[in-house]
Amino acid sequence: MTCACIGGTGVICACGSGKNALWNGLETGRSRFALPAGRVNSTLADKYPVFLIPEDNLPPGPGSLSLRYFLTAAREAFNQARVQPAQLAALRTGVCVGTSVDASFHCFEAYSRYSRQTLQEGDAQALQQYFTSSTALAAARAFGFTGPVQTVVTACASGTDAVGLAAGWIHQGLCDAVLCGGTDEINRVPYDGFIRLLIASKDKCKPFSKNRSGINIGEGAAALLLLSPSAAQSLGVTPTGFVLGYGNACDGYHPTAPDPQGRGLNKALSFALKQAGLQGADMAFVNAHATASQANDAAEALVFNQLLPGVPVCATKGLTGHTLGAAGALEAVITLMCLNRGQVTPAWGFEEEDPALHLTPVTALQAVRGQAAISCSLAFGGCNASLVLGGRQYGA
Repeated sequence: MTCACIGGTGVICACGSGKNALWNGLETGRSRFALPAGRVNSTLADKYPVFLIPEDNLPPGPGSLSLRYFLTAAREAFNQARVQPAQLAALRTGVCVGTSVDASFHCFEAYSRYSRQTLQEGDAQALQQYFTSSTALAAARAFGFTGPVQTVVTACASGTDAVGLAAGWIHQGLCDAVLCGGTDEINRVPYDGFIRLLIASKDKCKPFSKNRSGINIGEGAAALLLLSPSAAQSLGVTPTGFVLGYGNACDGYHPTAPDPQGRGLNKALSFALKQAGLQGADMAFVNAHATASQANDAAEALVFNQLLPGVPVCATKGLTGHTLGAAGALEAVITLMCLNRGQVTPAWGFEEEDPALHLTPVTALQAVRGQAAISCSLAFGGCNASLVLGGRQYGA
């Protein structure tokens, strides 16, 4: 298999805007966890804190916050690769973006006025913009890319699926380059939704901990610029990593709950390892989905003990929150950062081993060996996706 080269990456989230700030947060435990206040127009009496991007880091400009987050992350990816969008526009460059919130209806105020026949100036335009919007298409237009375009909406696996699909476009020869990743903002849809599902927590989440009490949602974006080996060479880009394998499996167990036996995740992990030509024992670590819900962490632990026994487990949602459609892409970038630094960050929030899981995540900054790791996502509808990533020295 021809591996997709990762030319550059970019991030923005509550733990840091830009990869340097993000890594500092992952080392120190610094992140913004607060009530959404004016950001969310919720009618629920109980208020839940979330992982928010600070107001002074909110990107200006038109379009949804989700789109603006992704464009911000994309520009950092271009800068790391030292390429300009115009150079990529001259190639067969596609865009593949995963999202959940940005594809959900969220023009509540405009729709409310529409239903009462009291539309204000700009409301009709806002509604029309929503119904004709596509996150990936908007990003392609912003940068002048004319290759394949796909907005991926597989709930919380969207970001992982977007990166995996983009790598497939490179492997199949459909594209020379693909801008991919995931993005989501916090608004009323996920905020009210996770509270109503009774899986949100008012405390900071505690991945894999015995006293874990639920999910904290977050927001942000991550972008990866994938290149074919020939495109990387012609542009003078030194790869910062590689997408070695991708696996996807939908078990359809339940609309919102994971399969307790983790059968879909088992398949997705197995498919990704097989495509990469690697074994579980070859992994330096696994970056878990680790939402800190009782059911999710139990299912993941079961599968990790089956397929990845003894492999260190990383969990980062204690600092980023669950960034929904962006989560898989954000965690893929963190995985790559860890590989290239030879260190895996602690599972912030973990407090006490759960004897039922037979799994303890990494609890302090820890050196790791090897140049390949796996990142995985579980999602509503039984969607499961996994990526095997190689660091910049992979195969050297």
